[in-house]
Amino acid sequence: MLAIFAVVALWVVGTARRLDRLHARVDAAAAALDAQLRRRDELILQWARGVRLRKLARRVGAAAFEAIATPGLGRDREVAENTVVRALSGVLVAVRPADDVDQEMTQLHDETLRARFACRFYNDTVRDALLVRDRRVVRWLGLAGHAPLPAYFEMADDELPWERIQFAPRRTIEG
Repeated sequence: MLAIFAVVALWVVGTARRLDRLHARVDAAAAALDAQLRRRDELILQWARGVRLRKLARRVGAAAFEAIATPGLGRDREVAENTVVRALSGVLVAVRPADDVDQEMTQLHDETLRARFACRFYNDTVRDALLVRDRRVVRWLGLAGHAPLPAYFEMADDELPWERIQFAPRRTIEG
């Protein structure tokens, strides 16, 4: 009987440790996503200053500035980031393929791609944490403690029309 109790106790302790590590991963992924979104928004703000379509560029710049000013990864930040994506999409549709295609456009594409990857990684860690938190034993024993329930971060980066932009060819190293 004591052996069964010891095995169950070890399993509960292991589950609690796993949940703690998952919460730490969620926090680290959230910090990485926040940093990547801020880098992207700062680049968008810098890029919008150089675009010739002033009215659309001002809208993108204002949206990026608002997203930078919004703290954390809550619902307000999600709305602000999606506003940035919609405004940027409008500018990219209005820009002719030969216009404004330079190093900044390539950097903007790369930063947007990195933000998309960071968002996917964050959402994957949130999913893992929610799966463990949803177990009956975890709920019954309160193993999650007072840790807040992690939430997904939804970005609409799929709306960006990158295929319209012809990027300058990159040099490749042969050998």
